[in-house]
Amino acid sequence: MRTLPSLPVCGEPATVRIELCTSGSLDACAYACATHAPDVTAEVLTAGLSANPGGMAAGVERPCGYVHVFPTGNLANPPHPAWCDRDDCQRRGQHRSQASHLDTNRPESLKVDACLVQALHPAAEPMVNLTSVEGNAAACLVLSVRQTRVLRYRLANLLDAAKPARNNAGRWQ
Repeated sequence: MRTLPSLPVCGEPATVRIELCTSGSLDACAYACATHAPDVTAEVLTAGLSANPGGMAAGVERPCGYVHVFPTGNLANPPHPAWCDRDDCQRRGQHRSQASHLDTNRPESLKVDACLVQALHPAAEPMVNLTSVEGNAAACLVLSVRQTRVLRYRLANLLDAAKPARNNAGRWQ
C-alpha cells in the first residue's frame, strides 16, 4: 500500500480536480485551487503516483486540499486484496471473497460453501473458511492456506482410492 503525500491546503474553493492513480487504477481525487494545483500535482508525482488534473464537475464544491480516497483503491486503509468482494469489510472486520458453493447437482442434506477470509490487520494472512449447513445447524471451519493445500492433496488421494476398480474376479467393486 502506498501512502498519500502531504498536500497543500488553503481552504479556498477548489477549481481543479486531480485524479491520483496507481497501477492504472483510479485511487483518489485531490481538489485544489488554481494557485495550489501545480504544487499538488508535483507532490503526487514525487510520491510515485500519477496525477491527472481536470476541471470540476458542475455543482461540485470542494475546498482546496480536500482528498477523497476510493475504498477500492491502493490508497485505501486498509487496502483490499484482489480477491475481496469489497462488500461490508469494516462491519465484518475482515475481507471476504465471494463464496464458492460446493454443488453436486444432486440433492444433498449438507450444503458446503468455501471462501477466502482475511482480518483487516495489515499483517494478517488469508485463510480458507469452510461453512457447512444442515437444516438449521451451521458449522464453520477456518484453515490456513497451508492446511488447505495439504487437505487438497489428502482429498485427492482419498478420491483416487475410492475410484471403482476390477477385483481379481473381473468384477467392478
